[in-house]
Amino acid sequence: MNKPISRRDFLRGTAAGALSLAAMGIVGCSAGDAPESSAQAAESSTEAASSAAAPTQEAASGIYTPGTYSATVKAYSSYITATVTFDADSITDCVIDASGETPSIGTAAAEEMAQLIVKEQSVDVVTSATAAITIPAVQKAVSNCIAQAQDSAPALNENSGSDDSDDWLGEAPEIQDSQISSVMDTSLLIIGAGNGGMMAAATAAEAGLDFIICEQNGALGDTRHWIGAVDTKAMAEAGVTIQKDRLLNEIARYASYKCDMDVIKMWIDNSAEMVSWLEGLGMVPSIHIAPETHVGGSNMEYYVPSIWHTVDLPEGSEAQSRNEFLEQYIQSKGYQVSYSMSLVRLVQEDSGKVAGAIFSDAGGAYIKVNADNVILATGGYPGNPKMVKALAPIIDECVTANSYFAPDAGMGIRAGIWAGAKMDTECAPMIFDRGLVAPGVKAGYADDGHGNLAFPGTMGQYILGTQPHLKVNKEGRRFANESCPYDFLNYAASLQTDGVYAAILDSDVTQDIIDYDQYGCAQIAVDMAHGGAVIPSLEEQVAAGLVFKADTIEELASQMGLPADTLAATVSRYNQLCEKGADDDFGKEAYRMHAVDNAPFYGYFMGGSLLTTCDGLRINRKCQVYDTEHQVIDGLYCIGDCSGSFFSGNYPEYFVGVAVGRTMTQGRYAVKAILGEEF
Repeated sequence: MNKPISRRDFLRGTAAGALSLAAMGIVGCSAGDAPESSAQAAESSTEAASSAAAPTQEAASGIYTPGTYSATVKAYSSYITATVTFDADSITDCVIDASGETPSIGTAAAEEMAQLIVKEQSVDVVTSATAAITIPAVQKAVSNCIAQAQDSAPALNENSGSDDSDDWLGEAPEIQDSQISSVMDTSLLIIGAGNGGMMAAATAAEAGLDFIICEQNGALGDTRHWIGAVDTKAMAEAGVTIQKDRLLNEIARYASYKCDMDVIKMWIDNSAEMVSWLEGLGMVPSIHIAPETHVGGSNMEYYVPSIWHTVDLPEGSEAQSRNEFLEQYIQSKGYQVSYSMSLVRLVQEDSGKVAGAIFSDAGGAYIKVNADNVILATGGYPGNPKMVKALAPIIDECVTANSYFAPDAGMGIRAGIWAGAKMDTECAPMIFDRGLVAPGVKAGYADDGHGNLAFPGTMGQYILGTQPHLKVNKEGRRFANESCPYDFLNYAASLQTDGVYAAILDSDVTQDIIDYDQYGCAQIAVDMAHGGAVIPSLEEQVAAGLVFKADTIEELASQMGLPADTLAATVSRYNQLCEKGADDDFGKEAYRMHAVDNAPFYGYFMGGSLLTTCDGLRINRKCQVYDTEHQVIDGLYCIGDCSGSFFSGNYPEYFVGVAVGRTMTQGRYAVKAILGEEF
């Protein structure tokens, strides 16, 4: 029979290490790592390790059952497999197949680790690698092989659902009590240590609530810095006012009202308090004001409210990100994040109440956490091609590049559905029009040569792509108003050949971008223009073979494989409309109609870049999860990108930071709801 342990006992030997691996003296940990890709640029570079250290493996007589054991786990962009051979007393060989990871980062890290593990007889090795996701994955796979060799865990295969069927959901694993290595009890279980989970943890720590927060990876989730909030102190000081009724209805209109307006209103009404609370911890909020001209097409104005905040860390803070700062905060209150805890399924009572969850730890052993309430904060499903193809097929029709966090594979959503939850009916992908690709590349998944489905682009995001230059399809014809929200142009391109399009611009591009004066992350290109960095950026990609340069439109068309006569006619027509000062074809604003007539000319092909998905489990304003009969599932809460009821069909990017602002507000207020506070 398994012995229950308290949260504080658990923290003294976290599930990633001491609970299942202390007996063998092995624990997964690594030195602080740099991000593995641009999608992880804000990821914590703290120890990608379990919360508590454990001793390294020491050779002892007869500690292993001789043989060769294998384990497969999810890494950054692929599944990796560890194959480890033992004699009775030692590890004699270790082979890591990480061929699907980034060659110079993840693959290189795995090769180095395999040698060090044999040399040091431990997964607790320090490498020169900078692979913040691959390293913990290697440690988890090898730790499981060690556990198999010591008869303390079954073989781990996180890729068991990678068949060719379209069954993205599968069935909840049946875990017997005899398979559970350890059991612990807590009042609140938070699953996921990203933007929402860390805000929930900080709020729970402030209240002195007994809680455990578990994270599947070996490091904190990516910190997104742009926070959408309404009626904050920073806005008042800047003289910014928001039409809250218009904001509410504009978000609902984006979603075609396939949303719960009360869930949206909860964010509107409480986001200021969330930001104020961060300010009380010493953080410094500031507001970014939208240019009045950023309104969309003629007589088709978008509402572009200035809700975009950045919240800087206190001066002198040792933290590198907001999530790391919040981790330090909960540590000061006596709590820790429990890393390398992969959700297996939720635990339910006979009544249907969610009463905890089962995880697999760094060695693949099962850990059961009993809890009065559970908050799912596990992110979306962009890293799960099977879910994407089934639930969001538009992505496969227009996306060429990956800027998402690959470990976000929809596990929280699947676990919630297994527990009876209802998911949004329609997808809500977050796609940016920045997926720079070479001529001939089509949108959609392709086999990466290692058995993994991946998008074909070699660059996560090319920031100049969003600018409202002339855009044409592969037939050389203009097909949409280029001045629209990021994903709208990609959606329009999904109806064009191969789901991609070409941007055509001239040597006046720097001044054009300044005149376009875009808002949100597209404003980065405006800053580049003011700094003289636009032409150098284009020339860099010319050298890379992704941007083309020519002295005539016909020559540019030839380089790009576009019909020269058609493209020349399209450019001529566009220039006439620019001179007229009215876009009679698609209604683009006059101030964004800039002629393409000054050589040299530049051109490049684009598709979408997938950042995340925003459709998930349906919730109410308290973040309680609904079942398929629209009844609340007792004990289950859901926040952030794994929750639904907010977005549908698209991400309304003119509300800069709304996704993270919603996520963080929900993280704080889900805990307030559990505490019985009214709001």
